[in-house]
Amino acid sequence: MTTELSVLNRDKPVSQDDTIRMLLERSKRSARAVPIRRAFIQDIEPGPGQVTKPGPFAKLLRSPAQLDLFLLIHAVTARADWGVTERSETWGRAAGISFGTDGSASAAVSRHLNKLKVLKLISTAPDGRKTRITKQLEDGSGDPYTKPSGNETGSRKDIYIKLPFEYWERNYYRTLSMPAKAMLLIVMSLRDRSVVLRQNKEFASWYGISTATVSRGMAELKDQGLLYEYLSEAYLTGDTPLGRDTRTRYALSAPFDINVKKAVRDAAEAMWTPEGVLATALRYKPSLDSFRGAVPR
Repeated sequence: MTTELSVLNRDKPVSQDDTIRMLLERSKRSARAVPIRRAFIQDIEPGPGQVTKPGPFAKLLRSPAQLDLFLLIHAVTARADWGVTERSETWGRAAGISFGTDGSASAAVSRHLNKLKVLKLISTAPDGRKTRITKQLEDGSGDPYTKPSGNETGSRKDIYIKLPFEYWERNYYRTLSMPAKAMLLIVMSLRDRSVVLRQNKEFASWYGISTATVSRGMAELKDQGLLYEYLSEAYLTGDTPLGRDTRTRYALSAPFDINVKKAVRDAAEAMWTPEGVLATALRYKPSLDSFRGAVPR
């Protein structure tokens, strides 16, 4: 994203990058990141069973413009009434829906806003000759929006991820395909230092996507340097004759590595305290003793 106006001719509209930059600056978010509830990506069915279900985001994956419009609305609505009023042309340019200035942007933007309304992610109301957009709870319940508490032991409606402004400023909104955007949001929502990503139907069904979306998204994120193989680990399983197997854990690169949960951060920091180093040494001492005894003298 450029930092200077790309168009100086007053007879021409500003660019998509210019429009997004204006909206992000107007949000006044000091953390330079957009909070999105985890329930937008994956939620829990009502009841005692704690059964997971895909969040509304899966229904936006057929339209990059609708997903980016949703993310931009959340970026801009940072005030207590959680609403924003802008021209249709502004939303059209920012989300790549329409670059028209002859009134045609209004109908195009309205179609995309209607999709978000059907999913109960926003509500709209006339505001003079413009439209007032108010965001609703990200789980698609239609409940009024509230600021997520961030309670680590709470529900998915308490827990949120942070989408950094670099998503737009480094042009990832433009260069990443929908499968890559889907996997980026999914991995961020897991909020761990490293994660296991299974490319099978069960994993894909948890998020309402296909196995092809998982595979293509992972491959693209790796090609872009945003996802890398963190380590290979052994684990117990009943699916092999030996009762064990190995798997790869993946991690996100900067700037999308900011969503690690507090418990994981604390555990990582504790490993480097004197007590943590001693505990690690004692844990591995039996293995080292066995290895030492096996070495010929």
